[in-house]
Amino acid sequence: MSTPTDGPAAPGPTPDQAPGDAPTTPVSRAGTVPLTETTRGTDAAPGAAVALAHSPAGSPADDEEAAERGRLDVALSVVRKIAEYAADHTAGTVRTQRRLAGLDLGESGASAKVSGYGEQVDLRLEVPLAYPARITESAAAVRDHVRERVQALTPYRVRSLDIGVSALTDPAARATPRTPTSRTE
Repeated sequence: MSTPTDGPAAPGPTPDQAPGDAPTTPVSRAGTVPLTETTRGTDAAPGAAVALAHSPAGSPADDEEAAERGRLDVALSVVRKIAEYAADHTAGTVRTQRRLAGLDLGESGASAKVSGYGEQVDLRLEVPLAYPARITESAAAVRDHVRERVQALTPYRVRSLDIGVSALTDPAARATPRTPTSRTE
């Protein structure tokens, strides 16, 4: 007596296989298809992948699925990093040399402090700007770019954004290395 199966019967033992050993060829079942192939049409041939239909992004079905999965919390330290990165990549800002007692410690750019409650954050940026340039225009560009990037990448709304100019640096002067002067002639 045989029992019904979902697909073709598993192959019997091969000549070099004992009757109790598992078959060495894969067993195929109806409805299973590899994910690397695609098919057009509704009836998929055996061994052809079925294209999955997705609802458009932003549809009510996506919103319901997102609500079922849980919630997203973005740490304020992440908001700080996004703000610093956005400020450093705004036209008019520069990176400055960090020195301590004549030792070169590398470069530094914008630094941010973030505070907030709920869905709103307050940012305080210290930004080194290029000199000579209009400080008000450079600060406005930084403010707009940082606000846009933080609100685009995080669930937070920027309530206030204060900018302090930490340094004015001439980028052309930094490009040419200083040569030491000789004290003896």
